[in-house]
Amino acid sequence: MITVLIKRPHEEAEPVAIAGADELSELVGGDYDVVRDDRLPGFSLIVNEEARGVEANNFPVTTDGYLDWVYGTCVFVKEDGTSLTEEDVETVRRYLAAKS
Repeated sequence: MITVLIKRPHEEAEPVAIAGADELSELVGGDYDVVRDDRLPGFSLIVNEEARGVEANNFPVTTDGYLDWVYGTCVFVKEDGTSLTEEDVETVRRYLAAKS
């Protein structure tokens, strides 16, 4: 089990323990893509690109200097595949608060 942080549109981010990658598909509602934000090094954002334009915007990201939006549910994971620590959770929460 590893701890990840799930962020749904219009809701606070919450830590969740998952057993593996199959659960990521369930959390984001289908096939997922991995996105990174230049301002959140060491983390990956798991998103469902099929939610683009269908589900509400969640928050903006900047990847390689280009602004884009995360649509639908987003799951934050560590790039190295390890569990998020309490400090990591707070880092992501501060990141999300700065996006508001």
